This record gives sequence, C-alpha cells and structure tokens, in this order.
Amino acid sequence: MLLLAVLTFEAFSWLFAFEKKLNIIKEFGGILGYLWILLRGALLPEISTLVILLSLLNIYHDICRLKKLELTPRNILTYQLKILPVMLTAFFLFNPITQTIRYLLVEFPNYDFHAYFSTHIQETYTARIYFLYLIPILIMGYGSVNASLLADILEQRRIRKRGGEPKPFEALTPSPETGQFLTHLKVKNNQGETILAVQECYWFETEDRNYFAVHPAGRFAITKTLNELENELNPEFFFRTKRNCIINLSFVASYSYWENGKYIIRMQTPKADENEMPRARLQEFKNRLVRFSVQEDDLTPQK
Repeated sequence: MLLLAVLTFEAFSWLFAFEKKLNIIKEFGGILGYLWILLRGALLPEISTLVILLSLLNIYHDICRLKKLELTPRNILTYQLKILPVMLTAFFLFNPITQTIRYLLVEFPNYDFHAYFSTHIQETYTARIYFLYLIPILIMGYGSVNASLLADILEQRRIRKRGGEPKPFEALTPSPETGQFLTHLKVKNNQGETILAVQECYWFETEDRNYFAVHPAGRFAITKTLNELENELNPEFFFRTKRNCIINLSFVASYSYWENGKYIIRMQTPKADENEMPRARLQEFKNRLVRFSVQEDDLTPQK
C-alpha cells in the first residue's frame, strides 16, 4: 500500500516536472543512482507519512466513537465520507515530519538549516505539493480502512456459512421466549474458569447456598441459581426433580420407589449416582421422560 502510494506520487511528479526529473537522473549518474535517491528521498520518508496518517485515523475514530459499523452499503459509504476530513487535513500535520526525515536522509552529512527550512518546509506548503500528496494519501488511508472492512465482511460471511453455530457468548445469554435456550455455562473450580456445554452436564444442584454443575470433568461452581437455570434450560432435556436439583434427562438410567413417598433416579454416570425425587413430581417426570424418549427416537438415524 505504501509502495503504491509512493509510485503514484512519483508518477505525478514525472507528469508535472518531466524535464526536472530527467535532470535529476543525469545528476545522480543514471537510473541506479536515481533509484537509490528515490529509496532515501521517497519510500523511507513516506513511512512516517503512513504512520502519522493511521494514527490520526485512530484518534479520529476514538473522538467520533466510530467503534462499530453495520456492514451495509449505505453505512459503509457514510463511514467513508466521515473519515474524508482526516485525509484532507493530514498533509498539514505530517508534512514537516516527513520533509525533515527526507532532508536528513538525502542531505547526509552536509546539513544546512537555511536550505532545510526554505526548501523542505516553506516551499512544500504549496497547493501543488498538497495536491501531489492528496491522491497517495487517499490511497494509503482508504486502502488501510477498506482492508479492515473487507476482513470484517469476510469474517461475517464465514460465520454465516457455519449456519447455526452461535456467536461468541451468544449461548451464554439465552432468550427462552424466542426459543433460544441456554447451551453453554461459565463455571469455576480450583484450577480456574472454563465454559461447559450444558448438555454434557449430569445435573445441577445447590448446597449451602452455593450452586454447582456436575460434569464428567468434575463438580464446578456456577453463578446462576437453580431458578434461573430452570427458566433458561431447554425443558425437553432438563427436569427439576426437587428444590435443589435439576437433572439432565439424557443421563437417566432408571427410576424406582424408595421409601416415605420418595423415588430414586439412577443416573448413567461412572459411579451410577442416584438422585431423590418426591412422589409429587413423579407424574410430571414420567411425562417429560416420555417426551424426551420420543424426541431421542426422532433424532436417531434409521438403519
């Protein structure tokens, strides 16, 4: 991008000062000498131009709070127009720095302050130099901005191609009223925090006013209460057996009467864990279990 801008600037220089450019080539002993001075006098100094321009764009984004852009043609066009003032005024800020670097590189070691100030500062603040710089500046500025936009567009297209895969943390903020149930949960243990798929959890429970998720990887503390989980989990897969426990129907092995009007639910876990359930919840549990079994059969591929 910088090289393209420099080449554009050089092309305009030849267009408006062809004979002067020929004399410069002769003065430096041919095309190789000219290319060397082009590197020192054009390409290297313009690196500072690009850095300053990008810094101005970043500052402008912060001031105008241009942090988020909905990628529609109209919004993109409006955004391009909003950053145009930066492109039009950047010359007055980067020019003295760029010209100073150019002077130090080209005139080394024969420095003359008077020549520097008159030829590299005063004489560069002209309409001709401004418009010679304008197109390279537009190329560098809009090139950088639109490269970033293109990357965002490609990323959105890639996400759309993945279909139903949730956006980052989308699954942590469910909306049951719209049919979007909780699919992942932030958990914590002694080793740190992680995120678990709720469908992999055996059950959720409370103990001494603390809430836990029981998972094949262990028992993890969670911040959500069981009331919150009951509202956010898919009721076709999860069932609240009692006040302090919500089980995953996917891991139910069997159930049977125990004593004093209570039932035991045996889970398909490595230790064949058991959970209690009062008789009052039995009929609803049966209904849920039947619905879950029907759903599971529907999802099983036919042989």
